[in-house]
Amino acid sequence: RVFTDIQQVLSNLTHPRFVFTDSEGEADILYNFSHFKDYRKLSEERPEVLVNQFPCENLLTVKDCLASIARRAGGPDGPRWLPRTFNLQTELPQFISYFQQRERRGEDNHWICKPWNLARSLDTHITNNLNNIIRLRESSPKVVCKYIESPVLFSREAVGLVKFDIRYIVLLRAVAPLRLYTYDVFWLRFSNRAFSLDDLDDYEKHFTVMNYAPGVTLKQVHCEEFIPLFEKQYPEYPWTTVQADIFKAFAELFQVASAKPAPLGICDYPSSRAIYAIDLMLKWDISRDGKRIMQPQILEVNFNPDCDRACKYHPTFFNDVFSTLFLDETDNCHVTCIV
Repeated sequence: RVFTDIQQVLSNLTHPRFVFTDSEGEADILYNFSHFKDYRKLSEERPEVLVNQFPCENLLTVKDCLASIARRAGGPDGPRWLPRTFNLQTELPQFISYFQQRERRGEDNHWICKPWNLARSLDTHITNNLNNIIRLRESSPKVVCKYIESPVLFSREAVGLVKFDIRYIVLLRAVAPLRLYTYDVFWLRFSNRAFSLDDLDDYEKHFTVMNYAPGVTLKQVHCEEFIPLFEKQYPEYPWTTVQADIFKAFAELFQVASAKPAPLGICDYPSSRAIYAIDLMLKWDISRDGKRIMQPQILEVNFNPDCDRACKYHPTFFNDVFSTLFLDETDNCHVTCIV
């Protein structure tokens, strides 16, 4: 018995093992859009009830926390799969020093400022002006991330080489031991203008989120169509290899996020299950043995993501999600176990 306030679940969960109830008190599964708060009361009064969230998962879904825990995997500079990030509220002197060092060395100094806890590119700015970055922190708490100056681009007919990002849905079944899956279909978003490191206020050149901007073109390519096009453009980089590196980054992220007890890590609450969307880009980098590689760059992790496209094109999406998370049945589900 499932209690949910998410219309996409109500409309698309058709698995015969699940039925909906309007009574929260009768439910075996609480699958809510809003953040759940009182885990202690739930664990004491109804320990058998499953819930679609983990205590302390904001360590992943809030950008300053994401950067902080990611450093466990890569030291002060952070891991290779996360752009260098500073908290402008608590690390402003360190950022200014780092910016000035790069400036003296003649290195690229484009940065992107993001609010801690907003999505859809809201209040997000790209700049290479230090004074501008310092002023931007006055409007709301922000992080500043190294802007990817050498992204892997995708050739769009009649447009040219554009930025793109990739969204994967990941399913967290348990924290201790860690059990993590990805949904086998991923989603793509594209810029509408050819990429170059100028016109930093040109939204359609530097951003990929077009489905919420009025009056702009939304380019959609299904992943099954994208893979052969990508491999044709980059024949030395088969998608299976690129995706293996992406999954490795996901595994490392969740390993460090759950490595310490709460509140320094995601809490091992046995009745918790969760679904997240991870947005990432690929950038050109040099491996330790001197080879040119496509390095995944995790941009953000989203709580209770919009799954409209998933449901529209893959009607079994929520059946697969619920089977994996709540029934421990992954046969015939479109999921891959990462950890």
